[in-house]
Formats: sequence, C-alpha cells, structure tokens
Amino acid sequence: MYVDQQQAEDEQRPQQGVLAPGDGDNVGAIGLGIYVKLTGQDTKGAYSLFEYVVPPGLGGPPTHIHSREDELFVCVAGQVTVELAGQVHRLSPGSVLLMPRGVPHMFYNEGEAEGRVIAVVSPSGLENYYRDLSALPPGPRDMAKVAEVMKKHGLSLLDKGERPS
Repeated sequence: MYVDQQQAEDEQRPQQGVLAPGDGDNVGAIGLGIYVKLTGQDTKGAYSLFEYVVPPGLGGPPTHIHSREDELFVCVAGQVTVELAGQVHRLSPGSVLLMPRGVPHMFYNEGEAEGRVIAVVSPSGLENYYRDLSALPPGPRDMAKVAEVMKKHGLSLLDKGERPS
C-alpha cells in the first residue's frame, strides 16, 4: 500500500527542471510573443507561468478585466508600461506589479527596445485563453472575435478601442 501511496504523491508533484528564455510553447497572439512556461497541469492548478515578449512600439491588448485570475508581472528586460485602474506604471528590469482580478488593465511597449515580462497567473488556466486567441485567423484584429474568446475565458473588454501605437 505504501508504494502505491508514494507513486500517487509523486504523480501529483510538479515536475522539476530549468526552462531557458524562449523555451515553452509559443502561443503568440495580438502581436506578443507568449511562451507558456508552466500550465495548470504542471502546477496542479495552482498557477500558470508565461514569458511575454513585447516588441517596441506595440500598442498592446485593449483595456480588459480578468474575472478569474490575478496576474503578477516581473519585468526582466526593456520596459513595459502598464495602465492599472487608471494609473500608469513603467516597469523596468526587476520591477514587479500585481494586477488583481477585477481591476481594469492593459500593457504596452512605448520604448525602442524589446520588453520581456514573466507573468505568474493564479489560478491556472489562462494558457487556454491564449491558445484559443492564437487560433484566430491572422491579419488585422477582429475585436468581435477577440471579445468572444475573452468572454469564454472570463475576460472582458472595458472599451472597444485599442491604444494607439
């Protein structure tokens, strides 16, 4: 009985290992490089981990709200600007910003260099949103289709416009 119990505990434990920059499943969408580093399956539902590559001049996603997840951004390269509840925060390497669920936010890169952010999202599941979003047809953003995908995953647009780049 002990061997079976130990095996069950081992199967529930997250896998260990090192992921290098750019490792992970790239489900880039809306102009971002989005690398899924850890999924809910990897962390037993506790959180998902992403690396966002934010190109210079990217206008970013429109202002939106997560109803299910809290997001923690850690800027690791370049600069990324986050508008959170109407306040502007400029993140540089080492900066950390918590974006609680239910609070309107957006992010963009107004600089001339690529920005990189590690995002811890809790609870897990946002990887499914990104996969659905990346499956949309290429080309100009069809915000009606984006809004449908967002609604399916508990996100909503605050407004229909996008930040000018």
